Amino acid sequence: MQGKKEHQPQLFAYVDVEKLIPTGHLLRRIDKVLDLSFIRAETESLYCADNGRPSIDPEVFFRAQLLSYIYDLRGDRQLCEEVRVNIAYRWFVRLALEDEVFDHSSMTRIRDRLGEEVFKKLFERIIEQCKRAGLVTARRLLHDASMIDADANLGSLVERKNDDPETKKPSHYKEQYHDFATGKKQRKFANHTHVSSTDPDATIVSRAGGYRKLCYKGHYTCDAKSRVITDCHVTTGARHESQLLAERIDYQLERFGFETEAIAADKAYGNGPNYQYLRSKRITPYIPMVAPNTAKEKIPRSKFAYDRKNDRYICPEKHFMLPFTVLPNGTKRYRVPGKLCLTCPLRQECVSEKPSQKIRYIHRGEHQDEVDLIRKRQTTAYFKSKLRERQWKIEGLFGEAKQNHGLRRARYRGRQKVQIQAYLIATVQNLKRLATSLQFWLIEFLEGFFNRPL
Repeated sequence: MQGKKEHQPQLFAYVDVEKLIPTGHLLRRIDKVLDLSFIRAETESLYCADNGRPSIDPEVFFRAQLLSYIYDLRGDRQLCEEVRVNIAYRWFVRLALEDEVFDHSSMTRIRDRLGEEVFKKLFERIIEQCKRAGLVTARRLLHDASMIDADANLGSLVERKNDDPETKKPSHYKEQYHDFATGKKQRKFANHTHVSSTDPDATIVSRAGGYRKLCYKGHYTCDAKSRVITDCHVTTGARHESQLLAERIDYQLERFGFETEAIAADKAYGNGPNYQYLRSKRITPYIPMVAPNTAKEKIPRSKFAYDRKNDRYICPEKHFMLPFTVLPNGTKRYRVPGKLCLTCPLRQECVSEKPSQKIRYIHRGEHQDEVDLIRKRQTTAYFKSKLRERQWKIEGLFGEAKQNHGLRRARYRGRQKVQIQAYLIATVQNLKRLATSLQFWLIEFLEGFFNRPL
């Protein structure tokens, strides 16, 4: 028999919203581990104690912000629209069915009022909670960086003003000015000559294959075992990641008291100062060195033995290579005295074919001992296994953040606001791991078995 539903709108409805949210729903799992009890005390000083209209509850605001990144809701307008019609979203942000949804403009004003520091404290609180749950030991850390497209394009670039401290004129500027002014040549955009008028903090980043955009750069560190993110930091796209490694590791060691024993990163971080810093902290680096540019030198550097006592190298023909010059960065350059290289029987295999290079040089920097040790270790199977682990774990975190939580493109303009976005995304990723950890999975199982919340 065919059924027919007579729709009769109800004036009043009595509904237990708790029963409408499934036990295994992602928001219910996250709600079990999310503790925002500290938020009111942290934000109390930002509001007037006895004047003005009551604000949106700070806990409601933070729940709404986290919800926005859990489901990658694009912007505050979409967030408010989805909360208005989705019962699970209302339940998560603590709004009853009859409550009015906050205005999207309020989200922007509150976010600007709170600033970066409050969001940082939320991110750190979740890390501490992960530590108490046994998810974070930080014995081994993984570190990497990834580009974040800025909310601006190359069409917004304008020339820097003369009083801008970042301004730097191109070489041969006077000679080329006429060609630029008449359109014969097109001026090249560079960070020291141009700046975005819509987002001055974003910088030009170029890559092979025609990639050229205004970007920020997100720097992640995670626990190697649980993949809980222990640090996320945003810089301009032009900031090289190797310059930040020591700073970000110091922050984690001091803030969380980590007893880190090893760290893995890609070859972009492979330089002498980083190796020396990690050795001073007694942290074993699994960071490979970039292969030396010796394509036309068939005899590798490893065949030249270093005599530390006499500060000299011994070439394969047993000639002594003595310090010849010292470069401005402190690097020593060694060579065989006289013209022995010109008559050496190994000359064709040893010296580069470049016309300007007639003899073989060996360069030794301040951190050469650390570099030589890494080049020796990075050929071992164990070292390579750590690099493979780093690749799928932390690069997987970036993939998850960009695909599911909106890290691919900045929602806002200005480094500070993009940093807030990164904190919220990393917090969401950590909450997901905390919510699916063993102890909370066991609580969920027992609740299902007894058919009641514990």
